[in-house]
Amino acid sequence: MIRFFTTIGGFLLGSVLLAFLTILTFNPSFFAKIALKDYLKDVASPSDNMVDKFLDDSVIDPLLNSPERLTDLGIHDLDWLTNHNEKLDDYSLETAEINHQDFLEYYSQLNAFDESELSTRTKLNLEVAKFSAEIEKMGFENFRFHMGPFIQFYGTHVYFVNFITDKHKLENKKDAEDYIKRVRQIPLAIEQLMEFEKKRAEEGIYSPKFVYDKSLIQIQELVEVANDQHPIFLSFLDSIENLEISDDLKNDMLADLSIAINEFKESYRELGVLLSENSINAREGDGVWALPNGEDYYKHRLRIYTTTDLTADEIHSLGLELVDEIQTQIINILVSEGYDIERPLSDIFVELNNDPRFLFEDSDEGRQAILDEYTRINEETYKMLPDYFNELPEAKVVVKRIPIFSEQSAAGGYYERSSLDGSRPAAWFANLYDIKATQTFGMPALSFHEAVPGHHLQIALNQENKNQTLWNKFGYTTSAFTEGWALYAERLAIEAGLVTDPYDMIGSLQSELFRAARLVVDTGIHSKRWTREEAITYMIDNAGQVRSAAESEIERYIVWPAQATAYMVGRIKIFELREKAKNELGNRFNIKDFHSAVLMNGVLPLTVLESVIDEYISENS
Repeated sequence: MIRFFTTIGGFLLGSVLLAFLTILTFNPSFFAKIALKDYLKDVASPSDNMVDKFLDDSVIDPLLNSPERLTDLGIHDLDWLTNHNEKLDDYSLETAEINHQDFLEYYSQLNAFDESELSTRTKLNLEVAKFSAEIEKMGFENFRFHMGPFIQFYGTHVYFVNFITDKHKLENKKDAEDYIKRVRQIPLAIEQLMEFEKKRAEEGIYSPKFVYDKSLIQIQELVEVANDQHPIFLSFLDSIENLEISDDLKNDMLADLSIAINEFKESYRELGVLLSENSINAREGDGVWALPNGEDYYKHRLRIYTTTDLTADEIHSLGLELVDEIQTQIINILVSEGYDIERPLSDIFVELNNDPRFLFEDSDEGRQAILDEYTRINEETYKMLPDYFNELPEAKVVVKRIPIFSEQSAAGGYYERSSLDGSRPAAWFANLYDIKATQTFGMPALSFHEAVPGHHLQIALNQENKNQTLWNKFGYTTSAFTEGWALYAERLAIEAGLVTDPYDMIGSLQSELFRAARLVVDTGIHSKRWTREEAITYMIDNAGQVRSAAESEIERYIVWPAQATAYMVGRIKIFELREKAKNELGNRFNIKDFHSAVLMNGVLPLTVLESVIDEYISENS
């Protein structure tokens, strides 16, 4: 070996190796960028122009700076270079400021491009990027502290536990070691987020009282549970049972994890003290109108989630009209089934919700039966997909229960995508906290929404689509498109003949009614100064929800302003565009091709989606 390096070739090779090691030592991100781009080349199409390359590069740094996102995507093969599987994100105020300065540089470059000679597709990407950047810039500069991290609806204190137990891959000794290291990182993340919470208080920004109360209950449950019964411990214990490591090492790891959980608990106790102190100054108004510059903040949120210029008043009026229209459809079915519709509709909803015919046994067996039924519905729905879609995802979706420690304040269901490598399957999570909130007639619509042809179909297709650039895949997302599609999918399933039972039809219409009522209550809370109780009462009386579900939903809208408006606004636009395509194409209209045009161009603002469909119509005329 010594003699080899005395040759010219050996010298040159040695120099290259030395340079490599030097760069790797002092700038590991240099090679991490190269490695990540290489890893992602198989999931996206290469960019062949300066603008698309710029947009692709704008995705890489944020990904590398987010260990949690890398894990979420299942990018495990790069861990040897990044060590991201032992880390959490940096939540410090200082890092946020640095990231914003980097963003401003990106923003300036983004707006400097000459669009005159760009392809249609690249112009589209640039348009979406500018739309997204404008919103991000305004949000950081004007409303940075308006939304708190410790909310009862999937707040960061709950998220960290879910992330560790559900997203962290645990297949070998290193994974197990990284798991413990990650748990040890949680106190630092909590400390950083507490600084954010303190900054909110300095700005005079507080949450409503119920947010503090319910978050404190969640924190208490995670603190008071015994270490060997803690979800972080149980998940780890279950996973290492199958690892090829000695019993002694397993016991040592469990002991280390128990120490880490003690540190976790101490940080959560400190968090509990802070939230208790802040709760004394809880704001009286439930809506964001009560915040500094609250009216403009809500306009900003509506712009984010509807991607339109619709005002709060316009959305409120639209909601009232739709509620009346859908209620009429439900009443017509009730008449055909022999119900006395002279009674208030809310009374009939209560009767239906409590009818033993549509309920499951309040037991572990009953909850498993719900999961089994959702699985059956999902499998049956898959059979209709080839008649309506040219492209189908390879990834499958499973049904899981929302973790018990978070289900009380969680939504009725939510979806989580699979990892890029498929090692972690896609899943949608059902809320089984109040078993009487799950009626058999409401289950098909929820499954259509969360699985297929809803979230799973759209998100998995986007993830598997190799004809999109990196930026198309990871650069932008909006609820107007994703939730609008999922609500559209509920109606599509009806059109496909998957809903024939009159009560299941009532359940599907109730789902639509629920989304229409959201338009009313979200704008009511945040613009028209409704109280929490007024909004809950409206949902019970007009959408047929049981008290527990209505309470959870309204509290979600309070801490997540405007997001609930995205569903129906997005659905209306997709149907509007479908009717436009039908009318203009006539016999040349093909539902499969229309769905390809909607789904295979990435996640888009609704205005941009309209231009895509206009192009589709033009090409097929």
